Amino acid sequence: MSETKQTLSSSAVEALKAAGDVAQAEDVADLEAAQSGSDAKLKSNKASLTERLIFGPPPSLDELSSGADYYASIGKAKIDEMVYASRDEMFAGNAFTADNKLSDELRAKIASYGGYGLTLPKEYGGLAYSYNQLAYMSEQFSANGLSSVSIEISGQLTIGASALLGYGTEQQRQTFLPLIASGDLIAFALTEVGVGVNAKRVQTYVEEDKENNCWRLHAEGARNKLYITNAAHGALAAIVARKGKTSKEIGLFIVRLPDQDVSEGDYQFSCKPSNVSAFSQNINSRVSFSHFPVPFENEIKGNGVEVLFYCLRLGRCILAAQCAGIQRSMAVDVINYARQREGVGGKVIKHELPLSNICKILSGALMSRALSHLSLAQDSTGVNLAGLRDLTKSASSEMLQESLYAAEKVMGGRTLDLDARLTQLRPICHAFGIVEGENDLIRLGMVKDVTTNFTNERLAGLLAVLQQANTDADGKPVAADKRIDKLNLNTFLHMPVRSMKACYSLVSNEKFYHLVGSLVRSAASDTGELVKGLVPASFSSRYGHLPKSLQHYVKYAERGLRHCRWHYIGLNLKYQLELTRAQVPMLQLGKRIETLMCILILASHASKQDKVTQALAVYRCAEMVMNLDGVCGSQTQKQRKAIEEVARALQKDEVSLLDQLIPEPFAHQWDEQ
Repeated sequence: MSETKQTLSSSAVEALKAAGDVAQAEDVADLEAAQSGSDAKLKSNKASLTERLIFGPPPSLDELSSGADYYASIGKAKIDEMVYASRDEMFAGNAFTADNKLSDELRAKIASYGGYGLTLPKEYGGLAYSYNQLAYMSEQFSANGLSSVSIEISGQLTIGASALLGYGTEQQRQTFLPLIASGDLIAFALTEVGVGVNAKRVQTYVEEDKENNCWRLHAEGARNKLYITNAAHGALAAIVARKGKTSKEIGLFIVRLPDQDVSEGDYQFSCKPSNVSAFSQNINSRVSFSHFPVPFENEIKGNGVEVLFYCLRLGRCILAAQCAGIQRSMAVDVINYARQREGVGGKVIKHELPLSNICKILSGALMSRALSHLSLAQDSTGVNLAGLRDLTKSASSEMLQESLYAAEKVMGGRTLDLDARLTQLRPICHAFGIVEGENDLIRLGMVKDVTTNFTNERLAGLLAVLQQANTDADGKPVAADKRIDKLNLNTFLHMPVRSMKACYSLVSNEKFYHLVGSLVRSAASDTGELVKGLVPASFSSRYGHLPKSLQHYVKYAERGLRHCRWHYIGLNLKYQLELTRAQVPMLQLGKRIETLMCILILASHASKQDKVTQALAVYRCAEMVMNLDGVCGSQTQKQRKAIEEVARALQKDEVSLLDQLIPEPFAHQWDEQ
């Protein structure tokens, strides 16, 4: 797997070099090497799901619904007991301090159930639960008004502990993992004041101090670590830093933060609040170090960027579970309000538009759950998460924002009350679009990841010809005004000789004919699929066993994803080397892939759920189809039918997504004296 990945990396890198962007090419090469190392560590032995859906061979429908199987099979009883005990602490007023931070009493309660060591091996004091169970716990805490707990623990067990589990020495694991399992906080400090989250550009650095057998950590001024969750006085922290002030090598170092700020003596240290509105119940800090000692044995060996890639795959999957839980908490509050609020012609909940917004929130929760558990199921079975981990995060966080808006439409001004749950959640909903990577940038990365194999195998010939055309006799890049970014009529008119040479080189290149042959075979295959597409899904051996209401959506999404192959080929032929800078069309393709994957994953997940859950899936799938194809009468009617079914279930309290949830009293109740 790693050899394949290393080969593929050259296509994107060589394209950037040919386009004259040598600096970015070097950065991309380093990032791809880090990703390759992470994949090798994970032993990912199967091509990513998204890539197979676009370029083939297609996965089985059982694989597509495996997240639902994992969700159904995991043990939930002890997790529920812990969550409900924590909720009782919240109702008793013990969950938060006077300044609205998570209390030590609540942390102790959760630690007594093993929550802080949920996924850690038993030999280090953990419960050895699966990451699907961590996703379930994160969703349950978030659904029951304790999203801050899920944010704290997910940071502990994904980015924090994963670095030690994947790359730490046995001595480091024995030292630090039992502390984490018992409830000691651990932060992962990447983001900096000056460079943000760009791992290749971090300015924090360490220098050797052999006399004192330690590294000296420097993070002053713009090098300060910023927006660091769980970074508190006395906590543990994993610090991303350069191994030398001007070194290109990135390392990772575990430290115990001092119990208080230190301004005099051998070193200086400070830990101050980041002053952000999001995550207000969590610890989020700006941290400064100057000449701070870090024992040599506290270095986690390995490429720091590689370790980051290794850990982030889990963080994005768990974030989706948090989105699911938050949307469920929104739904129960909105429904409680709509059942009591008088509108024109009766209670608000009687009307189609409020019910549609409720369906939007509930289906968003279902979608986020489906994405989270399928991603984690894939990870646990050795499937490369390229593409899926990214769209899991971007789609879930965007649905969370849509659900926030839907809740505001129903509840109006009461969602703005200073004490309302939605007021505390609002900045989190927006922050989830940028934490763990900004959504649009993630989508661009997703397209690159899932197309790299195809680019390397089929388009490398064209890239090689253009690179040769843009190199002078001494092997150096030609001047920018002499560069050929694409072969077209305009290029022939302005640089006829070089263009003719490039075309001759292209038709003389064996890989050019591999590309032509591949296109012909793909066209022939898609022609056959076009004929199959005329057969109703209910008569298809692939789709016939699915619930009738969902068959069309699975078929539609699979066909649409296959067509994305042609979208990508078309972009390459149109833009050629210019595609390295054409972010807008690549983003449009990324959004299309994301939407089609969401339709497919949601419909597959819901196919193994109850009728009401399937109705919610139909509601959301119909909306996504109309987002792609425009408003359609038949899809609108399917939405309305789904709304009616969900409305009947709400009257009978038969919506499983709302099980055991308790609504928060809304502000300014009209029966107040």
